Amino acid sequence: DFPNFPDVEEDEDSFYDNALKKARTIAKFSRKLSLADDSGLEVEALGGAPGVLSARFAGQEASYEDNNLKLLSLLEGVSLDKRKATIRCAIAISEGNKERVVEGACKGTILPEMIGSNGFGYDPLFEPEGSGRSSAQMSLKEKGKISHRGRALRKAKEILKDWESRLVFGLTGSIGSGKSTVARMFQELGAEIIDADKVGHSLLRKKEARESIVKNFGSSILDKEGKIERRKLGGIVFRDKKRLEELNSIIHPLISSEIKRKITFSEARIIIIDAAILLETGWDSLVDKVIVVNASYESRRKRIKESSLLSSKEVEGIIKAQFSQDEKIQRADFFIENEKGIEESKRQVEQIWSKFVARC
Repeated sequence: DFPNFPDVEEDEDSFYDNALKKARTIAKFSRKLSLADDSGLEVEALGGAPGVLSARFAGQEASYEDNNLKLLSLLEGVSLDKRKATIRCAIAISEGNKERVVEGACKGTILPEMIGSNGFGYDPLFEPEGSGRSSAQMSLKEKGKISHRGRALRKAKEILKDWESRLVFGLTGSIGSGKSTVARMFQELGAEIIDADKVGHSLLRKKEARESIVKNFGSSILDKEGKIERRKLGGIVFRDKKRLEELNSIIHPLISSEIKRKITFSEARIIIIDAAILLETGWDSLVDKVIVVNASYESRRKRIKESSLLSSKEVEGIIKAQFSQDEKIQRADFFIENEKGIEESKRQVEQIWSKFVARC
């Protein structure tokens, strides 16, 4: 059906990324739901090698035997108790904006010699944990029950059963609207919450983001331990639009990638992305429906004063950096009026939940 099907180079650093790259390419080309996998062997004594290079461990044109012989030579003299290894498989499912990745793993030991004639790859050298035999000594049925690929395929099968019923909501609202309280209500009903603020905060501790931010904003934003102080950074960006845009250009793509990763790996049927700037960043493209939490300006100011250490200037800077509440409501599929107390807000949350939970 697809004579000009593209070749996809497996040049990523993980099984997850290789599988996802292939599935995305296939789905884009075929315009159909697509599955792709990547798998390989990780040997503890070799620091996780051969890993993503498993198929070409001994060279680009290497045979299975070539790869096995290279592995044996590298492990020569290593005792059996230090030959622990894991064979992993990642299976990616892609269709339009929907993506999932599952993983299966089989732990075992690398034998000192090749045994058995069934299977392929590293099967003659790999003894699955508790089996007492190499994978190459097993029947296909036996191997399928415990193999990395079999385990991943069973997970993928379960996902495909509910593929059409999964829903991702974006939850947003202006600062002080009570969005986080509403998110907890959805969580209590069974939704998985992906908090964009927490994702962003965790990224500030990672090398890639930290180095780029310090390079652009200077070391004065660091505390005594060399960590980024969010209030110092906020004091710079929330009074200077250009500086805010500069920060956003660094951190927002990283947050978006991490949110996508969390959605892809989640097993929940209903996911809520809790993000104050969901619409401003374009993250609403990651969701099926947008929910806006609404509250009057007076209520928001009161909540901020009671629950936040932010100064009035900092609050004003945050408000100016976000869409107005009216703009958010215009782009909402649902909105929750958070003015009349917890019970009324909970009633509205349950109303939205009941509308969709039956589909999932």
